Amino acid sequence: MASRIVGIDLGTTNSCGAIIENGEAVIIPNSLGDRITPSVVCIDEEGDVLVGKPAKRAAALNPDRTVFSIKRHMGTNFRVNIDSKQYTPQEISAMILQKIKWDMEEYFGEEIDQAVITVPAYFTDAQRQATRDAGEIAGLNVRRIIDEPTAAAIAYGIDKEEDQILMVYDFGGGTFDISIIEVIGGVFQVLAIKGNNMLGGDDFDQRIVDWLVGDFKEEHGIDLSEEKGTLYKLKAAAEQAKIELSQAQKTNILLEAIAMSDSGPLTLDVTLTRSKLENLIEDLVESTVPLCRQAIEDAGLTPNDISSVIMVGGSTRIPMVQEAVKKVVETGARKDVNPDEVVAMGAAYQSELLASLDAELEMSAGARMPEDNPVIVHLTPFSLGVGLVGDQFGVLIERNSTYPTEAKDYFTTTRDFQTAISFPIYEGEEQVASTNTFLDMLRIDGLPPAPRGIPRIEVTFRLNHDRILEATAKDLTTGNEVTVTVVATDNRLSDQEKSRMTREARNRITKMLEQRVKETLYNQAESLIFRAEKMIGDSDDETAVETRGIIDTLQRALDGGDADQINGQMERLSDQITKLEAAEY
Repeated sequence: MASRIVGIDLGTTNSCGAIIENGEAVIIPNSLGDRITPSVVCIDEEGDVLVGKPAKRAAALNPDRTVFSIKRHMGTNFRVNIDSKQYTPQEISAMILQKIKWDMEEYFGEEIDQAVITVPAYFTDAQRQATRDAGEIAGLNVRRIIDEPTAAAIAYGIDKEEDQILMVYDFGGGTFDISIIEVIGGVFQVLAIKGNNMLGGDDFDQRIVDWLVGDFKEEHGIDLSEEKGTLYKLKAAAEQAKIELSQAQKTNILLEAIAMSDSGPLTLDVTLTRSKLENLIEDLVESTVPLCRQAIEDAGLTPNDISSVIMVGGSTRIPMVQEAVKKVVETGARKDVNPDEVVAMGAAYQSELLASLDAELEMSAGARMPEDNPVIVHLTPFSLGVGLVGDQFGVLIERNSTYPTEAKDYFTTTRDFQTAISFPIYEGEEQVASTNTFLDMLRIDGLPPAPRGIPRIEVTFRLNHDRILEATAKDLTTGNEVTVTVVATDNRLSDQEKSRMTREARNRITKMLEQRVKETLYNQAESLIFRAEKMIGDSDDETAVETRGIIDTLQRALDGGDADQINGQMERLSDQITKLEAAEY
């Protein structure tokens, strides 16, 4: 029997996992019973990793050891420094994924090792590669990388019979995406994508923090942003105020003893109104409007063609954001969508599709698309091509092309008797190649010496289901060819780094399991001690004295931490309890 494939929304602010049960997407609660897990990691002084709410609580005392919004740094050379050790965004993200994986395994009572993971539609090749690496480090076989807006559209539209055109407005904690998706007869076709990978609710929080810091400095002459612990408190208060103002017209921000002056501790006590918040974030919200209009235009549509607007991400709860969307499309946003959960649910439907295909393969030599599952036609938001002579950009795959796809072009040498050609691979829209994002180098050697312009080199780009590029260069004279799976050269992990990170992740799980076994053993021992003490009460007869002696021995074993000794003394105490029960009977 094939193992489960789960859907995971790896978010900037919150993450969650989902599975399909009886044809419906179900969010799997974490170990605390919550449906979503904060994407926060804290590494304490003992090296233990806390994820989610425990990490957020620990942040107040350990701001230098706590990491927020790591998703914004995926695919970059950003590093987190804790105890002289550097952690990559992939490692921190893997800790979050490992927590989701662990909680789902606890829920189902079985190992989870396959997943569909979501990413913003506007994520670059490097960011997608980094997300896949994070999943692998966490012990997951990442079966598919799927765009968050597409996942949301699937979760919303999978049970709708009518054809429609959806605008998915995805405004999360760290990124913004807008996708136009056509749904016809169970086929979800992405028509256009726009976005901003550095725009999200975090920026709203920062505007509030900047206002609080400036206001406090003007009144007291003290810069609250200089102390990390204080800055964390400000950010937490700003986030909470932003959330409250989605329902209320004003809220109070009160932080006692936030700073010290010559006359004693100072308190920050201010009222933030919704109108003030809107004034602080207006330009950020308004910047999404032209992106929406451009996406509709790229799709060859007008606003009147949009059937429904799907709002995704916590930032879409802000009234000003909802009003901004109405400026683009008068059709009101759907109210029957949970913006925090819909992406994970869509990933679960994609995972069910893959599981169905796996089942088909197990039963037959080939697999056909299950009739009840959605067909998804994706788009790439960036052009892909190679750098040519004069720093020109030779595009092979155009922006807004559907994928999986394949494209070819033909090139030749620029110098006589040239025996090798290098093709720098770029992602972007600029005509000057080097101003785009460099991804990798495709180089073919061993060309027969010939006058320039004679060799004929076929370059093929293949974009797979995860929007990860494979490039091939083939010498049509000799048949010699070379293929590379393109990754962002500057920030990719080496095989040795990935192996080390995966090993450390496994060690964390082993440590967690050992701790869980230890906690269970201690709870069982304490339960036995409680039963025995209750049975003997204040008695001082021979049996009671003997029982207290066993209890003392078990308590010393608990203090020592030796599992064998604890089990041995628990067995003695259990036998003693049986004698006490028999005597009482």
